[in-house]
Amino acid sequence: MNRGGRYQKTGRRPLKVMVAMLLSEPSGQRKLAGVFSHLGANPDWDLKILRTQSEITAETLRAAAADGLDGIILSVRYDKDLFSVLSRLNCPAVVMDNDPPELRRRKNLIIIRNDSREIARAAAKLFKDIGTFKSTAFVHDRMGADWSEMRAKAFTEESGGNVKTYASSGKNAEEDLARLIGFLKGLDYPAAILAANDARAAEVIVAAADADIEVPQKVSVLGIDNDPYVCDIVTPGISSVEPDFFAEGKAAAELLDPLMRGIHAKRARRLVFGVKRVVLRGSTAYQPPAQNVISQAKDYIAAHATDGITPGEVAKHLGVSRTLLDLRFRQTQSQTVGALITETKLAEVSRLLKATQTPIASIPSLCGFRNANALKNLFKRRFGASMRAFRNGA
Repeated sequence: MNRGGRYQKTGRRPLKVMVAMLLSEPSGQRKLAGVFSHLGANPDWDLKILRTQSEITAETLRAAAADGLDGIILSVRYDKDLFSVLSRLNCPAVVMDNDPPELRRRKNLIIIRNDSREIARAAAKLFKDIGTFKSTAFVHDRMGADWSEMRAKAFTEESGGNVKTYASSGKNAEEDLARLIGFLKGLDYPAAILAANDARAAEVIVAAADADIEVPQKVSVLGIDNDPYVCDIVTPGISSVEPDFFAEGKAAAELLDPLMRGIHAKRARRLVFGVKRVVLRGSTAYQPPAQNVISQAKDYIAAHATDGITPGEVAKHLGVSRTLLDLRFRQTQSQTVGALITETKLAEVSRLLKATQTPIASIPSLCGFRNANALKNLFKRRFGASMRAFRNGA
């Protein structure tokens, strides 16, 4: 890489590529690492890297195009003038994080975005895993970005529809803080809050502190991006959903390369990438009483044990992980989830034997046992008699 952020290889003419990313943000750093992972040790790209929003302007793009460009990767905040210039260029382009209207008719274009549905699903699952909440909320970013709207819609759907939303205000920080405090005070506690991103989650935690609302005891707060420069500087630290930024960057380079060589079709493509992981910190440490999960599990087992359900299916129905369900049973019960299912099924077997004339051959399937011989052996060990002898009063 030479001065000015260029990296080129001798030999055939290198492809002149501009990569513009906000490298002050970890998401931009991870995307750039993905780009480099595609290029490998011997790229044939003459790579010019722009690192800040102030560098990435309409004028910068015009100047680069005049100097000759084979391709562009842009991961920046929306700028109407910038994207208007891009719409008039002919070289292939990959745009990340935005789907600007200025590019709707552009060819040789790839749009790469986070998958709002996968982010919302990961957030909703986390809240289900860690407890039972009386209210759920989504806090938009302050300026009403389209990605915030997409995340809110997906989170509402993944959470069952009953989600309170703090709308984008567009106001200054002081006015927004006052409104946000009022919103938090209006929630039923304990509450689960997904913020549009980590920066917004930090503002939620500040508002909660100003309102004497304990995090995570009263509100559990989850951010998006897993930016350690934000998540680790507030107290408590912010739990966060981390999109797969590295994969996005790698895909951007992999998909741009053949476009610059004229290998694939020229029509625009739109791709989404999912979640890499959920990183837990102090903002979501609240754990509800174990009895909440236990009582729900017992009710479901009582109603469906004879359907042949498994412990995993019980956990899925409750919307918690199998690990959490097993943990709750170990903490409060003298038997496992599987043992409770089996005992419930055996109780129904004994009822059918004593109170009905149901043929013995039909009882295994009616009580959720797939193997008749296994039931016969289990029943004799449990009751000390065969099913027939039990019916006859032995």
